[in-house]
Amino acid sequence: MASSHHRNTRICAALAVTALGLTGCSTGQETGTAAPTPAATVAVRSAADASAWTLPMQAYRPTAEQGRTLARAEQKLVGQCLKGFGIAWKPAPELPAIGPKNLLDWRYGIHDAGMSAKFGYQVDPVQQARYDEALRAADAQPQLSADEQMVMGGTDMPAELLERVGPEARRGFHDGRKIPEGGCFGEARRTLGAGSTLGVSPLVQRLTNESYPTSMEDPSVKAVFGRWSACMKAKGFTYPAPMAANDDPRFRPSPGGASRVEIDTALADIDCRATHRVAEAWHEAETRIQRASIARNATALAADRRTLDSSLRKAADVLARP
Repeated sequence: MASSHHRNTRICAALAVTALGLTGCSTGQETGTAAPTPAATVAVRSAADASAWTLPMQAYRPTAEQGRTLARAEQKLVGQCLKGFGIAWKPAPELPAIGPKNLLDWRYGIHDAGMSAKFGYQVDPVQQARYDEALRAADAQPQLSADEQMVMGGTDMPAELLERVGPEARRGFHDGRKIPEGGCFGEARRTLGAGSTLGVSPLVQRLTNESYPTSMEDPSVKAVFGRWSACMKAKGFTYPAPMAANDDPRFRPSPGGASRVEIDTALADIDCRATHRVAEAWHEAETRIQRASIARNATALAADRRTLDSSLRKAADVLARP
């Protein structure tokens, strides 16, 4: 999902499939804080904005727009399948944007001094409110019955819901028709060949996930983290690495917004990131790691790319049909 840690755990969950793996959803430990110097009282530079960068593994996964194309095609196929069983279904609308601008925006941590001067490490509360309202609206929509949910997704459902399924559905039928393996979603995914993660293969997801923690162990990254830590200590903040500040348990969302301490910490963090080019060094290391992974898995990744291209063609065809 973003490096917003506990800012909103649902963001990380929502991005788990489509985003670049861990994207900074790390857990860090704050190791003690001295009396801080009020960083907000001085001009602070923004650090490097990673949102314009790329990583090599992105060549093997759909773009954001391609992901939406696959999702729309899948939803159309599911709706048609359900209609064949006499089930009316309307997919939930896409949730409004929250947090990072794209897959790399917060992967290496915060960088916008103007935003952090208002919100610290938190999400813009206007975005958060809009997102929460959309979730409430989606939750308030009429839900399918247990039998209908089995038609939609097969037997992969919570045990308590499975217990409510009727005898016919237990036999694999609904309204006299056989439920496809994996339900209508399973049928749609087989038609598209995109799998359950909308075009991101298990190998691509695994390699993308692995490169993030591995990059933090790279000697060049450890060295720049050490310089960042010393810079922070000079400003009155003691953290071993950037994500430890980001994940400080004191900096949780609250009705009153970010505290003065959180804002001062975030601004000091960004200033030290800018001074020591933390994101640049980190991104360079992860790029090297991903390139090495691609070289080791070239044949399998080329096959995954061909599968993705095929799925995109099939999705376009589905969407072009009446």
